[in-house]
Amino acid sequence: MRNCLKKALKIACRGLGRVSGREMLLLLAAMPILFLFVIAPETFELSWAGFGKLGRGGLFFVLFFLGFDLLDFQKGRIEWTWKRKLSVVSTVLVAVLYYVEVGLGQDFTNSIYAVGRLLGASGDVSNSFLMATDYLAMSIYLTFLTVMLFSIKAIRQVITPIVFSLGMLLFYTLDAFFPYGSLGPLQFWANFIVAGVTFLASLFMLPISGFANQLTIVGVHGYYRLVVYWPSVGVQSILIYSVVMIVIAAKLHAPKHRKLIYTFVGVTGTILLNVIRIFSIAYYGYAYATSGQELDAFHNSIGEILFPIWIIMFLMLIIKIEDRITTKQVRRKRSGRGRAGTRTRRK
Repeated sequence: MRNCLKKALKIACRGLGRVSGREMLLLLAAMPILFLFVIAPETFELSWAGFGKLGRGGLFFVLFFLGFDLLDFQKGRIEWTWKRKLSVVSTVLVAVLYYVEVGLGQDFTNSIYAVGRLLGASGDVSNSFLMATDYLAMSIYLTFLTVMLFSIKAIRQVITPIVFSLGMLLFYTLDAFFPYGSLGPLQFWANFIVAGVTFLASLFMLPISGFANQLTIVGVHGYYRLVVYWPSVGVQSILIYSVVMIVIAAKLHAPKHRKLIYTFVGVTGTILLNVIRIFSIAYYGYAYATSGQELDAFHNSIGEILFPIWIIMFLMLIIKIEDRITTKQVRRKRSGRGRAGTRTRRK
């Protein structure tokens, strides 16, 4: 039995030795999240906690942005010294232990809720505070893992997932301590979105009206009055994804004017998408919903569909445009060299 284990470990070590540095970082970063997903898959149904449910789907976005950043990362292998092995293994074990405990251990989760109450989080059980601790753990883990595998300088190359994770941490913390509409600047954005939905409804002559943070829907199957707060209309998504798109644009090897265009398109598209998302929820309430529960279910699902599609399309568009520009520049250089060669021959 021991001999079999030793052989298995040797094979595993050889396999890991063939894995590139960026693949290793992505693999180890995903490990704690995958453990949590296996243990508590129902907590990944939403990307933002709400209606008494946990929303850990955003952790997969951390991995998505990490994978995107790693496309331009160095392809070399890691030199596995004993010090590096020990530090990496201990870091991974601590992260896995945290996410396993938060997925399985009710006592551990209750202790996090207790800390939240002690610090002044709203309610006896603050899911937002629990989510904030998840993203705090992820931000620390990803930063430490990058430094241990590579160096402090390497953090700049994988800054997008760290920024996203810190953004989720910030807004979950704000939601935990300033619930509903108590945070004025963020609530202003919610009122702006309600105004945008009301404008679209008037264009299509629908019986949907809104003022401040209240949206009224005179539906075919019922009458709905919604009180809109900033987390429910995705204000945090607008701000977080906008910052992420600014970071992505800033990292591109492109002139400043193109970076500004990408930033403007990304931020504007994210804001408009969220207005369309809330409008589609209001339209669903008008045309199809027969109860408040159905409207809530549609509200929870539509955002999980639209935002990933928009992000993937935006990133693919940037990659395609930059590839075309690079290809044209290479062709111009080659044609320029060819012309210079023919001129020298003639001389």
